[in-house]
Amino acid sequence: MFVFKRGIHTVPRLPNTKALLQKGVPKVLSSSGFKVAWSDYQRYLCDKLTLATAGQSLESYHPFHILLKTAGNPLQSNIFNLASSVHNNHLFIENILPSITESDNDSTIVKTEPSRLFLSRIQDSFKGSDWDVVKEEMIHRSENEVLGQGWLFLVENSEKKLFILTCQNDGTPYYFPRNQSFDLNSAISIDEFGTLKQMKELIENSSKLNGKVQDWTMPLICVNLWDHAYLHDYGVGNRSEYVKNVLDNLNWSVVNNRLFSDMSK
Repeated sequence: MFVFKRGIHTVPRLPNTKALLQKGVPKVLSSSGFKVAWSDYQRYLCDKLTLATAGQSLESYHPFHILLKTAGNPLQSNIFNLASSVHNNHLFIENILPSITESDNDSTIVKTEPSRLFLSRIQDSFKGSDWDVVKEEMIHRSENEVLGQGWLFLVENSEKKLFILTCQNDGTPYYFPRNQSFDLNSAISIDEFGTLKQMKELIENSSKLNGKVQDWTMPLICVNLWDHAYLHDYGVGNRSEYVKNVLDNLNWSVVNNRLFSDMSK
């Protein structure tokens, strides 16, 4: 007898969810803002992803694996967009959750700090600039490169260098042909045209690698730039303030753990 399991995507459980729904994320989102950005919208995305993958082999996969499997197929763009947005939003919420220690009578928010390895990688990757300078650049690029919906990332590439990546709509940092770093519905700059040309050459040369494109980019910091993430608390025209508050109040325990560290050395 065969036993079939249906894949139903549900909102992941977060530590201290009750407190988050009551108090929000300190200095970043109010309780109502957190409810919209996470509880309501993540449930909406998960329900849509469940319906979009029902009856397919994809329905039993996690969103991360779904986005990787559908990224190269334009006929599955709807599924890719949903899976990518689900995964990105989880990354975002994870890196703004307050770090909390529990005691018998109370819970205390613990201040976290960027690791020495992270700060060293920042200086190596941004020509000696410190984290405060990189933060300002991230805020500037989020305001000027993503005019509508999208995502802001600080990512690490295969050479262990860090760089800023902005993605339009539901772009993903994991697969460069679907980064969606610029809007092809409008005019593009010479630099953007050069990037497109490089991407085309890499994809064409992928035939030498059995059709597989090598991309080892990993996100360290993720900021949700979709309207629902900040409009409730910050209103129209204050997205830069929201991004600054996110970057000033990151959970560095999460970010530091995302950074590659060769423990064998």
